[in-house]
Amino acid sequence: MSNKKKNNTVPEASFESKYAAYRKNDPADKKPQHAKSTLFRFIALIKPHAVPMAIIVISACASTLCGVIAPEYFGELINQLQDLITGRLQGNVIVFDSCKGTVIKLALVYGLTSVFTFFQEFFSAGVSQKLVCSLREQTNAKLSRLPLSYFDKQTKGQVISKIINDIENVSSSLQSSILTVMTGIIQVIGSLVMMLRTGNIWMTLVAVCLVPFTGTISYRVSKISKKWFKKYWDTMGDMNGHIEEMYAGHTIVRIFGHEEKSVSEFRDITERLGKTSFTANMISGILSPVLTLFKNLNYVSLCLLGGYFVLKTASGNFPGSFKLGDIQKFLSYSSSFSSPIVNISSIINKIQSSLASAERVFALFDEPEEKADSTDAEQAETPDGRIEFRDVSFRYIEDRPLIDGLNITAPAGSVTAIVGPTGAGKTTIVNLLMRFYDVNSGHIYLDGVDIYSMSRNKLRSNFGMVLQDTWLFKGTVKENIRYGNENATDEDIENAAKTAQIYDYIMSLPQGFDTVLTEEGSNISQGQRQLLTIARAVAADPKVLILDEATSSVDTKTEQLIQQAMNKLMEGRTSFVIAHRLSTIKNADNILVMKKGAIVEQGTHDELLEANGFYALLYNSQYTDGIPPED
Repeated sequence: MSNKKKNNTVPEASFESKYAAYRKNDPADKKPQHAKSTLFRFIALIKPHAVPMAIIVISACASTLCGVIAPEYFGELINQLQDLITGRLQGNVIVFDSCKGTVIKLALVYGLTSVFTFFQEFFSAGVSQKLVCSLREQTNAKLSRLPLSYFDKQTKGQVISKIINDIENVSSSLQSSILTVMTGIIQVIGSLVMMLRTGNIWMTLVAVCLVPFTGTISYRVSKISKKWFKKYWDTMGDMNGHIEEMYAGHTIVRIFGHEEKSVSEFRDITERLGKTSFTANMISGILSPVLTLFKNLNYVSLCLLGGYFVLKTASGNFPGSFKLGDIQKFLSYSSSFSSPIVNISSIINKIQSSLASAERVFALFDEPEEKADSTDAEQAETPDGRIEFRDVSFRYIEDRPLIDGLNITAPAGSVTAIVGPTGAGKTTIVNLLMRFYDVNSGHIYLDGVDIYSMSRNKLRSNFGMVLQDTWLFKGTVKENIRYGNENATDEDIENAAKTAQIYDYIMSLPQGFDTVLTEEGSNISQGQRQLLTIARAVAADPKVLILDEATSSVDTKTEQLIQQAMNKLMEGRTSFVIAHRLSTIKNADNILVMKKGAIVEQGTHDELLEANGFYALLYNSQYTDGIPPED
């Protein structure tokens, strides 16, 4: 019998605290903490796609350069047409031969722009999807190597968000943002060079003078609107959470008559959502007309100044030549020069969001994995199933002991029941036996072989489990039962169903064993789901059987039938039965009574009742005043 220590249980985190933790890690709410290293890791992920990425970069740069060059030929064509019109007014015959070369060049430039843009989009789509698949495969493989403790600390929403939202954001947004910055720099420099190349410094100054103002306004408005969009997404999360909560518990809502309260809460959330959405979009919407105003002022200024230079050229008072086509050049270059700078704030926000998502994904990749299996020890070809815990100590939290110096011996073929109040450590014993958690000290043996000298796969192949929480996947009844043993024949599956007392029910279904179950088996009752999981364990034909409240979700009559089937199933197998309903473990060979992580009593049902100790108190309390609290 082990020494007893105080068990400081940790209360489960509330939904609000979990949601707050999730929002704290939401990439939309924070900037990347290690942007430089994260960016380098992302680039390393792209290395396997070096060839298509090179094509994407070259195509993007070439397409941008073509876009910068095109206004030069377009302006030249307008100038040539202006010369032809002037000549016609002077009585000359119009001959378009001088324009053919420029038209061909212009068509070639626009054609190349389209071709390069096609290659960029085509290969970007391929690389993006391959990157998504690669990251999700790596994430899925990583999750399979993580210890159970990781999932105990994470909410399902966090894990799902990383697999779906974050990876999508990393692979598409970050890649496109980097290309946008790259092509934007080329576009700005190219446009400035082409404007300076005309030799008209005044037109160049007018084209670029408003860019600082528009860029500043864009940055400030985007910064304000981002806060309101954050509030919008927070409220959207509240609404989704409310809908999920009310849908999952709609029966309870109706039973207690809270329909009106639920509708009222939903109405309040949607009103808040509408207000935040209106404010966010209104502030963001201000940017477009303001920028359009500045852009139009810039165009008007260029046209007026350009017209002045055209008139000066026509009168012969302008040093050089300035025509209508040159005005068109500056209008195009002004737009090309200002657009990337004006959009820089949104691009930066997008990059920050993508890098924050990347950090979350890489943080998952960096999580410590389960300890590697040591050299796989040899087992007997026909294991007996003898289990022994020897001086085992374990704690979930470093400074909070749970199990200390535990000793258990379960002979082959015996039935060992584990009982005790909630938090006593009953399920923990199963987690240690299955190596979901590793002991802090001590040893656990299966047929005299230390389980830590065996691979996890070989160890777990000796066990079959039926848990209180049933799990079924979308598929046929046959597929769900066969999940326990992929090599099971149809006859094996039918025999397993008969043993689990569910064969008659399955045959009453429209398609029998080929009936398709919905996700989590929601189209059958909880008791029937439990029976199917029992049939799955029967099909696995394990040497050691673990039953964790396996009959908790069935009625009394079905429980009696299952108990009979379980007695047959447990013949010749070492069985561990975790039970709160003590009437189900009267025939166990040995009952371990746990309290605060220690075994305080053990023996048969009759022996423990005769001892009139803690077990007798637990047993009698089920028919009187309930299970007493721990001291």
